[in-house]
Amino acid sequence: MAEWSIWRALEEWRSKKHELNPVFARAGIFSDFETQINRIALDLRRAPPTPPLFSGDEHRDREELGRFRDGFYRHYDETLYKVETLLSHAWVPEAEPIAGEVRMELLQLRGQLRSAAGKVPDFSRLEQLLWHYARLDHPQHPIPSELLAERRRMLIDIAGYPLTVQHAVSEPYNDTVPPLASDDFRQQYAEHLQAYLDTPWLHCQIVTNWFVTLALDAALASKKRDVADEMRLAAMLPNRWPSLSRWASFEHADQVWYLLIACVAIGALFVEWWWLAIPGMVWLALSKGAHRRERKQIELKREQIASRAMLIKKVRDRFKTGHTSLEKLAYQLKQLDERGEYFDDNVYAALKLHHHDA
Repeated sequence: MAEWSIWRALEEWRSKKHELNPVFARAGIFSDFETQINRIALDLRRAPPTPPLFSGDEHRDREELGRFRDGFYRHYDETLYKVETLLSHAWVPEAEPIAGEVRMELLQLRGQLRSAAGKVPDFSRLEQLLWHYARLDHPQHPIPSELLAERRRMLIDIAGYPLTVQHAVSEPYNDTVPPLASDDFRQQYAEHLQAYLDTPWLHCQIVTNWFVTLALDAALASKKRDVADEMRLAAMLPNRWPSLSRWASFEHADQVWYLLIACVAIGALFVEWWWLAIPGMVWLALSKGAHRRERKQIELKREQIASRAMLIKKVRDRFKTGHTSLEKLAYQLKQLDERGEYFDDNVYAALKLHHHDA
């Protein structure tokens, strides 16, 4: 999957899930900044309330003048409050010094509005600071472009990894990602999940859900592989009858093993080597019974794994549709994977990232 495709997929998710906005913002991407600053600038240029006309009644004129001063202050304070709200949004952490200057300017402007009621302050410096804050180009607080480029690369490579896998799995001839049931994929997934856990600014429940869902998909793929792999099923059985397939992995190993024993036993009968023929025939008879028993055990094991695969699929589907919380999923995963075969400590660590958000 090309980078532009990953980025497009991330943008589509961001347009649907606003929880991703803080993650993009820390990489210097916040498309609504310029619109909000333009609205703030427009509000600051609105005509303020006009002073009242004096009636000659000192008490009444004093009340009207007080109302005018309060209205004049509120007229601009509402816009200044919008600036504070803008600063409260997630943004590049290195832009905090610029935000500090904006807050100092807000204090000065409010002081001017209180001390010189009716006189419109100069908002040009505030607007200039806001544009520096949005464009990250303050001359006294430079932010290296390489820093933002590196964060956007991490956003693609780490947070976008589950989307990359999802895209690769959906295309039958896409081999950019190893099969989900392979050891190579498990190692690749573990590396990306560890990188995600080590990057706090990427932490978002949406991305965490992607990684956890991918772990469930990999576990389900492994179960499906086990169901279809006869040799893996046989290797899972305890106390197997000795046969060549226990040590050799080539196809039809057991058939070759029994054919060899049969040939030796028949040959021993012809030459009347009873000490070899009788044990060989007894071994073949016992092997036949053991083989039938193993076949029953293999089919039983297949049914057990298939049942567990259906359960994993059900858990995955309920979690993907939002019907299962992270805490409940952690409990279910421990029940599904008691031996820790599919879900390691990092998966459970990811599930604990957002317990306070539940």
